[in-house]
Amino acid sequence: MSDYDHDQDPYDYDDDEKFYEETAYNEEYYIERERELIRQSNLDLELEELEERHIQEMREEGLLRPVLIKPGESESESEKESPLDQPAGEIPF
Repeated sequence: MSDYDHDQDPYDYDDDEKFYEETAYNEEYYIERERELIRQSNLDLELEELEERHIQEMREEGLLRPVLIKPGESESESEKESPLDQPAGEIPF
């Protein structure tokens, strides 16, 4: 027979029940999580749109030349040859 005393168990099983009440058994928890994921996704899309608009404005003002990507070349390879990466003393125009 085991000498284990359940009354002396340091694990708080009420914490499990509280966790399940706040999450698994709570529909509002999942609705709020979904809303937060949608908010984050919308913020990411908005940031991407702002960055693209900023780049387009810089190109229109002539401050940034478009980087051409050759077939078979990844975008990061073409960015390495960007005029922005050249030393400050040289002007690539």
